[in-house]
Amino acid sequence: MSRKKRGLYMIDELLDYKQYNGQKYYLVKWQGYNNRDSTWEKPEKIPNLAQFLHQLEENVKMYGSNFYHIENDEPPQLEDFIGAPSLSKQNQYQYQQEQINKLNKQIDELKSEIDQMKKQQEEIVQLINTNQQNQKCLQPILQQDSELIQESSSEQSQKITEIKSQSEGGFEFGDLLEKIGQAVQTKEKGEKMYYVLWQKRSNGIIPKNRWVNSEYLMKHDIKALCYYLQRKLQ
Repeated sequence: MSRKKRGLYMIDELLDYKQYNGQKYYLVKWQGYNNRDSTWEKPEKIPNLAQFLHQLEENVKMYGSNFYHIENDEPPQLEDFIGAPSLSKQNQYQYQQEQINKLNKQIDELKSEIDQMKKQQEEIVQLINTNQQNQKCLQPILQQDSELIQESSSEQSQKITEIKSQSEGGFEFGDLLEKIGQAVQTKEKGEKMYYVLWQKRSNGIIPKNRWVNSEYLMKHDIKALCYYLQRKLQ
């Protein structure tokens, strides 16, 4: 969309904003166009900016900061508009090889973690069997008291889980992954964090998006993590 033609179109809404070199940019969605046709504009280029900012704040409150992310319809990055230097073919190949090596390393770590989990599972099963044998030696009254305590604790834990699951999203609440929105690396620990979006539940509730680490994704949905990393390598 050229700048001459852009003046003929109407603004639909603002999708996002970013700061670059002290300058703020807003992601403008144009009426009649998809998200991928959106453009990053400076504030002075947007008429009635306050009205559109109010709508943006309401959308973020209701649906989360990544409310406009739709599969195969994501808008361009800010770097596409500010002329970020592109990598040479050689550097691109080197970068892709580094990413592939990182992915292979993560897969090896995942295999090692799976082996550790299997070992821990065997130890837990053995411990449960031992506890069951010990419980058979206890007096009937103590057995009944123990069962009552376990039932009460289980009911309380279930109530707490039900309350949390009404708003929080997670595999532990039975939610299904919609997509991985983006990834960042923390400065303090250098840990890779991924912003996860969840699918709408059968009761119509959209779970709250959240940041999770790579271990969490490798444990629950390694396929989604591998697919996300492969897309970044393309």
